[in-house]
Amino acid sequence: MPVMFVAILIAGLVAGVISMVGGIDQSERRGARVKYLNVPMLAAAATVFGIVGYPLTRYSTLPTAGVIAISAAAAAGAAAGVLGIIAGWAVPSAIRAVKDPRYERQGHFARVTQPIMERAEGEIEYADGTAVRRTRAASVDGRPIEAGAEVVIERIEEGTAYVERWSKIAKQLELPA
Repeated sequence: MPVMFVAILIAGLVAGVISMVGGIDQSERRGARVKYLNVPMLAAAATVFGIVGYPLTRYSTLPTAGVIAISAAAAAGAAAGVLGIIAGWAVPSAIRAVKDPRYERQGHFARVTQPIMERAEGEIEYADGTAVRRTRAASVDGRPIEAGAEVVIERIEEGTAYVERWSKIAKQLELPA
């Protein structure tokens, strides 16, 4: 019996780490409303079930049914707590969040088509779905960038893309350029 509680505890912890690292992608949810039965809720319930059940099986004289009932009640309480956090804080906060249109293209790769001078704009082109778009561009750090250079869009303000060389970003990330 203790092995079952340890296994459920470990499964809950793994599910919790997966949900922390991966998050809950809004595009992955099914239907128009938020699904409240999700990985973080199941992770919390499984973790609490294991945390409560293991010591009860090891250090109490309760019958198996009593241990499972107490563990299940604690897991249900944890699930209700997570539901309260999701419904009371996370969902309303996400609904209020305003997406900044300047950063919609942040991280997109582009190529300089007209050189960007020190204090003058050039031009870049980048893929936007199936279309190729061209827009004015300026360097984020103010340094010139030659035509043909690979850049990454930082933001687009008033029709001007602010870009940085991909080689500089790759060096910061310690990736080969």
